[in-house]
Amino acid sequence: MTHAVRAGAADRGPAGLSGRDHEQDVLDGLLAGAREGRGGAVVLLGDAGSGKTSLLDRCASATAGGARILRCTGVQSEAELPYAGLQVLLRGTLNHARNLPERHLTALRGAIAPDGTPAGDRFLVGAATLGLLDELAEERPALVLVDDAQWLDLETMDALLFAGRRLGLGRVAMVFAAHEDSAAFDGAPGLPVLHLGPLTEGEGAALLAGQAPDLHPAVRSRILGLGQGNPLALVELVEALTPAQRDGSEPLDAREIAVLPASWRVRRIFDERIRALPAPTRLLLTVAAADDTGDVALLVAAGERVGLAARDLGPAEAADLVRVSGRRVVFRHPLARAASYQGAVLVERTAVHRALAEAASAAGDMGRRVWHLAAATVGYDEEVAAELERGAELFRSRGGRAAVAAAYRRAARLTEDPEARSLRLAAASAAAAEAGQAELAAALADEAGPVSSPVAIARLAGVRAVLEHEQGRAESARLLLVEATSRVTADRPAVGAWLLFESAAMAWAAPDPVAAARDTRARAAGLDFGGHPMHQGAAGVLDMLSGDHVAGVTAIRDFARYVVRSRPERGLTDQVRLHGWDMLLGEFRAVHDEAVVLERECRAEGAVGVLPRVLLRLARLRLFLGRHRDAYTSAVEGLEIACDTGQHQLAAMLSGVLAVLAALDGEDPDGADGAGGPAGRHPHPAVPAVPIWLTRARALFDLGLGRYDLALRRLAVLTGGPHRHLMVSVHSLPDQVEAAVRTGRAADAGWAADRFERWAAATGTAWAGAVELRCRALLAADGAGAQDLYERALAAHQGDGRPFEQARTQLLYGEWLRRAKRRAAAREALTAALESFERMPAGAWADRARTELRAVGAAPAAPAAGADPAGRLTAQELRVVRLAATGLSNRDIGARLFLSPRTVGYHLSNAYPKLGVTSRAALGALDLD
Repeated sequence: MTHAVRAGAADRGPAGLSGRDHEQDVLDGLLAGAREGRGGAVVLLGDAGSGKTSLLDRCASATAGGARILRCTGVQSEAELPYAGLQVLLRGTLNHARNLPERHLTALRGAIAPDGTPAGDRFLVGAATLGLLDELAEERPALVLVDDAQWLDLETMDALLFAGRRLGLGRVAMVFAAHEDSAAFDGAPGLPVLHLGPLTEGEGAALLAGQAPDLHPAVRSRILGLGQGNPLALVELVEALTPAQRDGSEPLDAREIAVLPASWRVRRIFDERIRALPAPTRLLLTVAAADDTGDVALLVAAGERVGLAARDLGPAEAADLVRVSGRRVVFRHPLARAASYQGAVLVERTAVHRALAEAASAAGDMGRRVWHLAAATVGYDEEVAAELERGAELFRSRGGRAAVAAAYRRAARLTEDPEARSLRLAAASAAAAEAGQAELAAALADEAGPVSSPVAIARLAGVRAVLEHEQGRAESARLLLVEATSRVTADRPAVGAWLLFESAAMAWAAPDPVAAARDTRARAAGLDFGGHPMHQGAAGVLDMLSGDHVAGVTAIRDFARYVVRSRPERGLTDQVRLHGWDMLLGEFRAVHDEAVVLERECRAEGAVGVLPRVLLRLARLRLFLGRHRDAYTSAVEGLEIACDTGQHQLAAMLSGVLAVLAALDGEDPDGADGAGGPAGRHPHPAVPAVPIWLTRARALFDLGLGRYDLALRRLAVLTGGPHRHLMVSVHSLPDQVEAAVRTGRAADAGWAADRFERWAAATGTAWAGAVELRCRALLAADGAGAQDLYERALAAHQGDGRPFEQARTQLLYGEWLRRAKRRAAAREALTAALESFERMPAGAWADRARTELRAVGAAPAAPAAGADPAGRLTAQELRVVRLAATGLSNRDIGARLFLSPRTVGYHLSNAYPKLGVTSRAALGALDLD
């Protein structure tokens, strides 16, 4: 990161903006929106010299004096130093962070001013950055400008993107500029992107006319051809011309640049200017280029270590390659920086990095010290490798997973011993996987080669399995884990037990879960895990998948108790991974209560990256418990955060829950919004749902509309064959019984009822027993038997925690009573079902109940206007209002929901008229459940 421009600092005027009218209009709109309290962010992508930096300069000039400008530029040599970009961008602003929640302030301090304080979750740092920017904007609008974003460290990038997507109603604008080929914004939807293509010939001619009106027409034509529509190339080529070349008396080809791409022609010009400088000046430019801070004091301190003085920078300023702004050294253009660094020979670069390492050490910046020390080392050096390894753990404590990977990788390059080298590469691979750098993780795992250490074997197997799973190859992932289990268990039983558990989890997602579970169990049969509880959990999962429900229930129940009991022994992330397997037993209320505790811990600790997984679990549990509105709000928030943090698989799963909720409420899960949310209320981009949950949603939609033939075909896909998903299959069996009976195929429903009965008997949950009785009632051959079964089912439903299933039993019983000509009893059962469906809400099933009531001569009333105030709010408004009703301030609510206080205030102001109140004091009297 080259520089940070302080508020009010002058910036070089923009140049070369001819032909960028559309981009300028978009940026003008962004800046105007920020002034009016509509924050936003834009990404500029283009080749080197396409005008990105000039557009950033124009933004700075347009807001100079009226906005606080924060600016940084990515530097390739420091792209792996955690939060290096954020340190430069936000340095000197922490005094404005006093009002942030303590957790946010601690995270931000750990990132910006590393003093031993862990930064924590990088998305929490993003939320804290959002809060700080909002605080800065209280005085005047804030403008964040990021150039060469492709070279930002991953942690800074994640934090800024998270903040950028959630700017909402603050007076903050963010503009990112990156190379067209950069992958920095891949998989990061949510921000508008402007692609800066080549200028047209007319636009290029207009630019040259403004820059050099005296240019000979033939020369202008030649420059246009050489520039290839690249604005910087056109400007720099003209400036590099001699007077004889300008008037056409000297040919341009003499400069030997005709065959180079436009950006390289500009680079060639910068190379020539740098070569013309005195040797001390060139070396001091190399120091400046190798340092990301742009700190003049650091530059001088490092320069003195190689015999240079501050005055040596003068010729570079005179050549317009750099300028000094306050205490910062600023390069004219990123290409000038690249030329300054890459034009130096190896011995100069190593000397420069060694000097910067010493200067950083003197300043107490050990992170930068170790990185410059590594850059200064050629060949094997165990001492430096060991220091890099220690540095990696320092980076880990600051939340820098990408930096951990880079440090271990560099340490491996300096390691001569093959076994030690493989261990470090394995550690690098694992850290890269945690950072989401899948391709790098795979390459490092391959580079590690065969390993013999149990720790390395387990680590590499875990990395490769995760990568395989993300590519949709769960069976391959399972086999990798099973093989590793067999190799490490004799020496490390506990490690083997963990690997087996992960293998069991992968079997769950395999194309043939039953066969995968049986194979895993067979391969692990002869291994001694020393009675480790993780082995018990794995055995339970495998038993359930294999169909041995009795053994599986016992093992999973014991494992669930162990997970709760041993909670203090593990971190939050591992606890979330292990929690919830007793959902397989249908014990949803207990699992839900534990998930609420985990959600509270995630918010308290700022574990933003983990929170979507907990919200997914809560959304599914609340769906199963008939708390549809709560399920919806949890799923929407989880989906928003999953999208903002790039967790695409979780986003697809959360969309699946929303698709089911939409179907239950009578909305087509294949509707216009594409993600299963009520039309017009879904506040995020459409995310395709996982196929099995989407099929489940479609089946429920058809069932709710009485399209039993179509529902039956969909349900057969979910429950039949070896590829079925256990939990979705179990929940779909009673639906299949109903659809088969309604289509006159009662004989085909018997096996589904039998399967559900076996699962219900093994788990022993009250709701499952009640639903099993309902299935038997549907299949009953005589009226007396059906009535007895329905009444027993309704009695079993009392207090079972599944109001939706209870209401469905009441609906089916009411339908049966109507056909039996028992109108009064039918009216009673159907009215109870209707009231339950309306409370949830489950609109499709409520409509079915109304239709049945009308068939028995009743006239069901429409829901009373205003009876459900919460139903008039969006998911975000409901979350905000519920927290406001407890007395929390906007700032506290924003901290919990990772929103700016301004955005919280906006949602409250929108909610008040919908609820018929004028202040938060009146919220406590409303029913917001």
